[in-house]
Amino acid sequence: MLRLRIRNGELAGEAWVYAWTGLDGVVYVGATGLHPATRTWLHLNDEDPNVGRMRARYPELATEELDVLAHELPAGVDRQQVRHGAVTAFADRRLLAEGHVCDPPLAAEPHPETDAFVAAVAEHLGR
Repeated sequence: MLRLRIRNGELAGEAWVYAWTGLDGVVYVGATGLHPATRTWLHLNDEDPNVGRMRARYPELATEELDVLAHELPAGVDRQQVRHGAVTAFADRRLLAEGHVCDPPLAAEPHPETDAFVAAVAEHLGR
């Protein structure tokens, strides 16, 4: 039995940060309260460019092989803080693909979950 918790009119309980990766590196970094499979489907299929961001922003989507790596965050961790920190860390480590479509990162305090996520993505990329 799957239980979905609704609190204050919102789906509660899940927080994820995820990276779309290709041969050249990280293409996009996002954060969501949805299951990563659901969010990935929305990226691919929703016609609203604010929801289907990869569909709208990444023309190579139809031809490039991509992987989505998702990291579940512990309760109480600000997923946007981890996301923005990850974009900065990927840039610093030269892991962003040349044609990445990441949102410009906002200044964010470093968070240990960012380090764990970035390390796992770097390992996946073999860098």
